[in-house]
Amino acid sequence: MRNLALRVVLIIGLTVSLVGCSPTFNWRTLRLDSVGAQALMPCKPSYSSREVPLLDSQSNVLLHMQACDVGETTFAVSWLNVPAEQNIQTAMSRWLSATLASAGIKGKVHPMDWSVAGTDFAKRYAGHGERHDGNTLAVAIAIAQRGSSLVQLGVYGGKPEARETEEFLQGLRW
Repeated sequence: MRNLALRVVLIIGLTVSLVGCSPTFNWRTLRLDSVGAQALMPCKPSYSSREVPLLDSQSNVLLHMQACDVGETTFAVSWLNVPAEQNIQTAMSRWLSATLASAGIKGKVHPMDWSVAGTDFAKRYAGHGERHDGNTLAVAIAIAQRGSSLVQLGVYGGKPEARETEEFLQGLRW
């Protein structure tokens, strides 16, 4: 009987320690109303928005972002509408460059095809950056365009979960 009690305690202890070490994914759908899209998030995000210069210092656009962390990985969804007088391709390129620079990516970025139904353009990028503390940062970025709307998904972490990263990136719907 004592052996059985010890086994039960060990099993419970092992189970609790494994659950405590595993990141928790709690998937939810976000509506990106100003661009008419929706995205899938693996955790409850925080929202922020701010005016940012996109192509010139004279005109700003409202950039929306929702982000959350699961373990040591950050998942982020950002979106904006490009004004009609600005070139969408140039805006997309500059936004991607700013994101890569912010993630500390100095080396080669690997572009990959990405299919999102209803978009005019969609592409994924992967690379390695550097955290502010000097540690390596794995980065997966996807950007999609429909009309004058842009949506960018980003996964930033030391060792992001491949399956969850893929689910997140495939969760964009227009």
